[in-house]
Amino acid sequence: MYSRGKIRLDPRTKLFLFATWFSAVFLCRDIYTLAILFALSMLTLLLSGSFTSVFSRLKHFIPIILLAWPLWTFLNRWSIFHASIGFDPFLGLFMTIRLLLIIVLSMAFLTLVKPTEIVKALSSLKIPSVVTAVFALALRTLYIVEENYKSIKEAHISRGLELDKGSLIKRIRAHIPLLIPLIIRSIDSAEKMVLALELRPVLLNGRKSNPLKAGDMLIIIGCLLLIILLIYYNFFLVGSI
Repeated sequence: MYSRGKIRLDPRTKLFLFATWFSAVFLCRDIYTLAILFALSMLTLLLSGSFTSVFSRLKHFIPIILLAWPLWTFLNRWSIFHASIGFDPFLGLFMTIRLLLIIVLSMAFLTLVKPTEIVKALSSLKIPSVVTAVFALALRTLYIVEENYKSIKEAHISRGLELDKGSLIKRIRAHIPLLIPLIIRSIDSAEKMVLALELRPVLLNGRKSNPLKAGDMLIIIGCLLLIILLIYYNFFLVGSI
């Protein structure tokens, strides 16, 4: 996709691909199809050249993933989603792989899909320009707040502020000095954005969408076939056995 320049897809194809992949995770009802889907996901990340960047962010979720198996194995009878008879290691493994897939796909989406691509895709799908503009401003605001937070945090750390030491309450209190300059910067950014909108009231003009290429069409058709096969296998074939 765009990170390595190996695979270039239309933004609409990217959104459809990730929507299909997320849907497939919840359509799988046995561990075998889920394992195949996990293997296909890893292969796709390797081919796109983003395997390392995605899994480098996964280290923060390792405690949650490791905790999923014992919880679903021993405490599944109290689950509101899938209650079992009690001790069920296969259910625990199934739910752990599903959770891992959801996290990996979320990280891949954030890594491989730019906010500008999401806006272009929404605009090409004939969504009203007001909705697209609000979505674009929301993404831009989140990016500005994130960058402001990083710069303020680095400035305070360089002055000797310790944010990662002590108890949980102490860490929360250590982050309080970051809030005031962050709020002031956010208000200033909002005022500049309002001024820009007043000078240019139309944020996004309606653009004629380009037709999808043959490769994009093949990927979309493949995604549709995958969804049809998963529905047939999990809800008709497996259910009839």
